[in-house]
Order: sequence, then C-alpha cells, then structure tokens
Amino acid sequence: MRLIKARIRGFQSFGDSGEVEFHDGINLIIGQNNAGKSALLRALLPDLPDDQHRTPERWKSYEMPGTEITLTIDISGPEIRDWVLRFSSSLSFPITQGQGRNCDAFMQGIFSRPSLLISVIRPAQFGFSAPYPSHQLFAYTSGQKLHASITPNNGSLKIQLFGGDHDSLPHLLFAAWKHETFHFDAERMAIGQAPAGYAERLAPNAANLPNILLSLQGERGGVFQKLVAHLREIFPTVGNLSVRTMPGNNNLLEVRVWPTEAMERVELSFPLNASGTGVAQAIALLTAIMTIDKAIIIIDEINSFLHPAAIKALLRILQTQYAQHQYIISTHAPDVISFSNPTTIHLVKREGYESRVKRLDLTKIETFREVAEHLGVSMADVFAAERVIWVEGQTEELCFPYLYQQTKGPLPRGTIFTSVVATGDFHAKKRDRTLVYEIYQRLSAAAAPLVVNVAFSFDGENLTESEKCDMRREAKGKGALDFLPRRHLECYLIDSAAIAAFIAHKDPQPASTVTPDSVAAALKKAAAEKPLHIQEWNGNIADEQWLAGVDAAELIGTVCGTLSEQRVRFAKKADSLFLLQHILKNDRQRFDPLAEYVASLVAAVTQGQPS
Repeated sequence: MRLIKARIRGFQSFGDSGEVEFHDGINLIIGQNNAGKSALLRALLPDLPDDQHRTPERWKSYEMPGTEITLTIDISGPEIRDWVLRFSSSLSFPITQGQGRNCDAFMQGIFSRPSLLISVIRPAQFGFSAPYPSHQLFAYTSGQKLHASITPNNGSLKIQLFGGDHDSLPHLLFAAWKHETFHFDAERMAIGQAPAGYAERLAPNAANLPNILLSLQGERGGVFQKLVAHLREIFPTVGNLSVRTMPGNNNLLEVRVWPTEAMERVELSFPLNASGTGVAQAIALLTAIMTIDKAIIIIDEINSFLHPAAIKALLRILQTQYAQHQYIISTHAPDVISFSNPTTIHLVKREGYESRVKRLDLTKIETFREVAEHLGVSMADVFAAERVIWVEGQTEELCFPYLYQQTKGPLPRGTIFTSVVATGDFHAKKRDRTLVYEIYQRLSAAAAPLVVNVAFSFDGENLTESEKCDMRREAKGKGALDFLPRRHLECYLIDSAAIAAFIAHKDPQPASTVTPDSVAAALKKAAAEKPLHIQEWNGNIADEQWLAGVDAAELIGTVCGTLSEQRVRFAKKADSLFLLQHILKNDRQRFDPLAEYVASLVAAVTQGQPS
C-alpha cells in the first residue's frame, strides 16, 4: 500500500491544500513552526479529529464547510487477498456482467495485479467512501449490477457471484489503513509499560511496545539483537535493552534501557519511561518498521526529539535497511532536509488563517541549508560522536557505512561518517586548498573537546600524487587524510547487470531490450566517444586503469538516458546506493578493494580506542 495523493479540505488551517503528491521512499513536509505541517500529517491519521477550518468570514459551526480528506492509494492484488484473510472480512467487489461469466478467474486476476489505484473520501470521524465502483475498472452504467463476494474459507478464499451494486473495497482499505499506518508525533511517548500479554505486531499508538519486544526477545532473537544494534548506532549512550515483569505486579511488563552492553544488575538499568523522549520514539519506530513488510510511516517533527547526529544515523538506517516502507516526515531542520534523500519535498506556508502547500524542485534542496553555507557542515553532527570520518559528499556519507556494515560488521560505537561538502559545492573549482584548511580549522576549534579521532576521505579526482602528498603533510596533526583510489565512488558502480536492473526499476515504460549485454554495449560506445573518452580506454569496461580515471557518474547517467529514451535519470545522491546494493548481492567480491579502503578509514579513527 502506498499513498499517492492527498487533498485536504476544511481541516484545521487548510481551506483547500490542493493535491499533495507522495512517492516511494522519504517524503518531506517542511515549513516554519505553526505553518501547518502537523495539521497536514494529522489529516492522514485513521482517527481524524473533527476540527473544521475557521476564517473570520466563516467561524460559526453551522457555517463552516465539513472536513473532507481525499486520498489516492495504490494497492496490489496480493494485499487485497491478504487483508480479507487477515481481517476475516467479507469483500464485495463490483464486476460487470462479462466479468461475471467467469467470476473466479476474473478475481484471481485481480489478486495478482501489481497495482490498483483507489481514490477514497473521508469526512471527519468516519471511514472511507468512494463513488461506485471504487476500483474504477469500468464506468458506471444503469444496467444490472453484479459483485463478487469474497470470504475467508479455511485459509483460502471463497468466491461467489451475486447481484446488486455492493462495494465494500473502501471499507476493507480503511481497515488496512488503520492497521498499516503508524504515526509518531513530537510528544513524549509513555510506552515503557503495558499490561502483560502476547502481541506480534505494534499497535499504531505503540501502546503494546513492551509486549512486542518481549515476543521478539523470546521468539525472534536475531531481530531483537538487530534492533538493539540499531539503537547503539543511533544513541551512543544506549548499550542494551530488556523487558521484564514488574516486581510485585505480575500483570505489568516494563522495558529497561541499559547504558552498557553488559546487563549485570537490573539496578544499573533505567526504565524506558524515565529515558529521553527520543529513545522511546526510536525504539517504537524501529519496532514498527522491523516487524511489518510494508507500512506508511508518518513522523512529525523528527528533529524535535532526536539530536542531529541521531537523526542522521536513523535516516541512514531507514534508507539502507528498510527502504520498502513509505515515509512521510515533517521537519524544519536543514540537516534532515539535506541528508534524507527525499523523493518529494513540500513547503507549507501559513498566511493568517490559511495554510498552503507548494511542491519544491528537488534540484534546489541546497537553498534550504541554513548552516555552513557552501560547506554543508553542521558542527552539531560531531558532538554525539567520538570518532568522525569526513567524506567527500552525501553519496559517500550514505554508502560507506552501509558497505562497512555489510562486509565488516557493525560500525564501532561512537563512529560516524559525515560529509564535508554537498553535491555540487566544488563544481566550480574541484578542491579549493584554502577551503580544505578552513574545514580543518573549524573542525579542530569546534569539535576538539569531544572528538577523539578524525579522518578525511576525498576523491582522487584531478589531484596529482605530489598534490596528495602535500595535502597529507598539511593535514598532519589535524586528522588522517586519504584519497579514494579511483576518481570517485561511481567508478566502483560500473556494472552492466546492476545498471540494467536500475533502469528496469526506474523506467515507467520499461523496454525488454535493456539487458546487461545492451548496457555493456552502451557503456563501451559512450566510453569511446567524447566527452567521456579518456586516454586509458582500451575497449574493456573492466580495465582497472580505465576505471580509476573515467567520469563514471556521467557515464552511467548517459547510458541510463540513452537506453530509456531519457525517461530514467541517474542521480548520484539518490541512486548510487541502488547500484551498490545490487552488486553486493550478486557480485560481492567486486567490492573487496572499496570495502578495504572504507575499513582503513574506520581503522584510522579507532586504532587504540575501544570499539
């Protein structure tokens, strides 16, 4: 299930929001305090409050228009089938007389559909409704109406044909919406205790968190330990997690947070309800995304309950480990905007009694940076880490820790990767030496009291060996400095099968002719021609010398555009991780040199320090 569009009428500060589009991945809602960001997210909640839009002209209850939320939701046939079984519900699915001649076969076809768009309307305090037929697979006529009745039957579905214009698909979708939408707001969550009982799935309000954690601890120990590992990555002060029956009350469960990995005496741990707001929020969020296949995760003002470094760690986990979910996040923090790799950004502005929503161009994200301008540096990122590895840009900031975790294991505690510059900051003059020194000075002055070790990783692009030696010498005493062996990260991502898979994944009109062989041919053709031709080209896309110097990002982008007839655009920041993950899954050893380089960066900041 995915939310495609929403339109809010007559709710809180929205007279009419217009259509707000959402994509897969992370969707950001940004704006100043009290602009209407939280109101927009509340409009998506299953329990919609009855809070009508008021203006000086229309403020009396009988004058105000009713609240109406219109949602366009993409669902699949397998999801419909699962919901009927899961909720033990009966589904009335409208069909035509022609479709009714072979009702069973038609419905089996519906259950195998990859996508079905449903537009539903919901007034305040009511469920979903829609014009007949809600699935819009045929136009409404005045002829005889039929519907397929689908009911659970011992783990399978019983399909029968009946007359009448019954359509319960919106009701089934509302039940799924309540079940698979999770909302995390900025308020403190007192979810550290719960009545004893068994649960497999987190409630939307996270009230049964202790029950879920206890189930994971006893039945899915691997998942529980992975959750704890994520917490350690987000919070350097969290060492472990446990659930116990409250002493003196066998009917109450309690979550305990430990400051160390060792759990020797319970008196040395702390109740979750006595821990910081962000810890409870993060545990609930991780529990939700780790125990459900696909969900819509709504997070209001993520920056209000998490430190900037914790936000980066959490966003990295969401993007690399749990990208199957759709995220809708509100924020006003530049760090969230710059690091979340959003697929959509909407700006909410409020003038008087009206909030309005404007979709922003993703190519202009940098206009929202409020710190360190052209550097893209937030020194607050440093303060939650003992060891910092500054990398070339946000692509490396996302991919390097993921590669390390997949090939070497969890990052040592207190170690983070963060970008020195944002994409495009050095386009005018690659590697301004004065700028590099300024980075060293700022880092030393602002972070020295807390940071134990610092390392830098830069692309080797356009630097001679002599220049590299000079920079290493000038960085001495300010942090270890090394250079990527190849021109830039994308030089490791030239893989025909991975690029073919990426085009197929992104192309709205995929062509069957895009295969690894056709990608290889297109790579060779583009590499042999200007402006991508370099002296080292010898016709072999696996040649190490050529891979070290080619402008791989431009080459991949050119091939993607050519083979998709310009429908697919390769964006370094957003798409490099896809290629990296594909290669890791199918040809892992190709990344051995890059993995060793990343490991050397980690070793540079952890040598002689506890991990």
